[in-house]
Amino acid sequence: MQKKGKLELTWVGKYDEEKLVEPRILREDPEKSYGDPDSENMLIHGDNLIALQALQQDFAGKIKCIYIDPPYNTGSAFEYYDDDMEHSIWLSLMRKRLLLLHSLLSDDGFLCCHIDDSESHYLKVVLDEIFGRSNYLTTMYIRVRYPDKTLKSDMDFHKEIEQVLVYRRTPEATPNFDYDEVGYDKFIYAIEEKGSGREITLGGKRVTVFSKEEYKVIKKSEGDEYGLKEIWATGTILDGNSSGRFFRDYLNGRYEEDGYGVLYKVYGIGDDRYDYRYFTGPKRQGATKGKYYQGVPIDKLESEKIERKKPIGSLI
Repeated sequence: MQKKGKLELTWVGKYDEEKLVEPRILREDPEKSYGDPDSENMLIHGDNLIALQALQQDFAGKIKCIYIDPPYNTGSAFEYYDDDMEHSIWLSLMRKRLLLLHSLLSDDGFLCCHIDDSESHYLKVVLDEIFGRSNYLTTMYIRVRYPDKTLKSDMDFHKEIEQVLVYRRTPEATPNFDYDEVGYDKFIYAIEEKGSGREITLGGKRVTVFSKEEYKVIKKSEGDEYGLKEIWATGTILDGNSSGRFFRDYLNGRYEEDGYGVLYKVYGIGDDRYDYRYFTGPKRQGATKGKYYQGVPIDKLESEKIERKKPIGSLI
């Protein structure tokens, strides 16, 4: 019976009754074995569906990373196989194998699927269904051909880019990031309070509002552990952390009530050595953006060096 009530890609034969493939036992061929016998590496010769089922008994839920390079279904014929399946048949073959691969992954594991645009858009929908759309992480792009070096000059379009669709098994999976050591070079600001301001309450927090004559932003030549970093409260920042959300929910638009160029000292927010955080609203009429000033996070102060995570690029 066809499943209902969810967003999915359907095709003829997707839920047809399937013959159960009898699980096989993997057996070593000593004549073909090579290298360190304790490495646990395996090169499996045989049908990949049967091989994936054979791996279930010992490896289900244990694999940290799976990289597959399936047939692209380009419609071409190659030396050892024809890459020209009927669309629904290709999808059914892929779905069977992806279900088994999903069960092999550990909760902190990743699947990387190398494909080109012949079927990649359909494959992503199938992967969304199996892994959950929230577990799609990114698509990496690999340049595999160059127009001036291609061997097929009679083609109307040259396919230069292929993709790797990256999924995690669960949110427990975290990529390995590279880090830059950055020190205190961006913590170069200080706020001088020249007046007492006025007290209000916003979002359940105590807030002191300083007029533009009651404070001064000082920019130092060098940063240090007591300095502040200036951050624009805009874009993804407004959803990305507590300071951004506070500005979005309670300070955005307050220039109509407090005027332009004011400073807000908000208590009980942030993760630095201070028990408050400074915010500024727009400086002049017509402007809408503001800033906040963050101290060095406590965990960075307690570590031997300050590092910044480097995002993983999408071009390989």
